[in-house]
Amino acid sequence: MGFHKRWLTNENIINAYENGGLLNVKKHIGKSNVLIPEDGLSSNIVSLILEEQLNMPQKWDKILELILKEKNERKTVN
Repeated sequence: MGFHKRWLTNENIINAYENGGLLNVKKHIGKSNVLIPEDGLSSNIVSLILEEQLNMPQKWDKILELILKEKNERKTVN
């Protein structure tokens, strides 16, 4: 039996979203035993996933908001 850990970077989350939308982000995060985020977007997403007071649709709505905000901020910088 293996132990599945997933390194989450802001870049791989944005890429997953751009290549398949929120469903692809869900697949990317998948059924990991451990999520290891970097700072920023990926860390905020892991915090939302662990939030006990939100149901799954609420969590994914907020995750989508975070991803879109990050994408918009990147557009204004470039």
